[in-house]
Amino acid sequence: MEIDRKLAAELGVSVVAVVVFIGAASVVSSNYAVPGDGATNGSASPVLQPGGGLAMVGVIGLFVVVMAVAGLIMYRADFDEE
Repeated sequence: MEIDRKLAAELGVSVVAVVVFIGAASVVSSNYAVPGDGATNGSASPVLQPGGGLAMVGVIGLFVVVMAVAGLIMYRADFDEE
């Protein structure tokens, strides 16, 4: 299978978006975790403060918007130009 410019650009944008999403979710999780919730041993799920839940919803919403905008840009881009 030959990888053309369009496929390489789509893969690159997708990988970058997912890595940024995982990083943002990790930052929110670490900043809004309830201290001393006992989740360090892996037996219980980590708990977020109420503000952390709202921040996580914001991260998910921003990810959806960024992926939609990236899809529109990729759809309209002309990759056949040289």
